[in-house]
Amino acid sequence: MAAASGPAWTVEDTEAPSLYVLTGGQTRPTHDLQIETLLWAETEPPPGQPPEAAQAMALCRERPVAVAEIGALIGLPFQITRILMSRLIDIGALSAVTATNAADLPDVALLKALRDGLLKL
Repeated sequence: MAAASGPAWTVEDTEAPSLYVLTGGQTRPTHDLQIETLLWAETEPPPGQPPEAAQAMALCRERPVAVAEIGALIGLPFQITRILMSRLIDIGALSAVTATNAADLPDVALLKALRDGLLKL
């Protein structure tokens, strides 16, 4: 067997907090956040939150942002992002809206008839 050319791990590997620490050991989000769920923030991040939470909230102050986009921009796996965002929703720091099912949406023909009626006024 050949000896490895370098150490099995480096200092850089230990500088980033583990995902376990970020979630406090939590493995499931408290909200059913989907990839397309939009989140927005109207306040500053509460004290005691990890830096990733502050980054996410900064993204969501400018415009609503999808959970998947937040995770990609702050560099976290989707499940970890869902857990962190759920915590922020729980404490009132974020608001969320998920797209509804097509069956829950109003009938398109009804909306067109309503529009046509309003245009005639």
